[in-house]
Amino acid sequence: MQKEKVGNVLINVMQDLSRISTNDYARIRLNSNLCEPQTFQTLFEYFSRGTILEHVHLDVESMESQLNCSCGNQQVVKEDHPGYMNCPECGRFAEVKDDSYQMVKPDPEIVGQRNSIRF
Repeated sequence: MQKEKVGNVLINVMQDLSRISTNDYARIRLNSNLCEPQTFQTLFEYFSRGTILEHVHLDVESMESQLNCSCGNQQVVKEDHPGYMNCPECGRFAEVKDDSYQMVKPDPEIVGQRNSIRF
């Protein structure tokens, strides 16, 4: 995975949250290789001041990178990788799912989009 910078992920999270109706609460999973959840939460609180996200309470959970192989093997990956690795079970190349973050709540597939976005 090409390491994404925390600031870029923060901007992406804020843009995603500004597009959807949050009802002042949101929960995300943040890749543990990026930064600590509490640190990210503090950054969000600081940089959301004065925006439409100022009153959103953001819960940040940690998530791990995961190897998924066609042989069925799935496991947590702690080491650096280029997006794939050899599967320790069968030796074939396996994909490593390594998202920077995932929106948990509100689910962007279910909630409505805002009509206007203003920071």
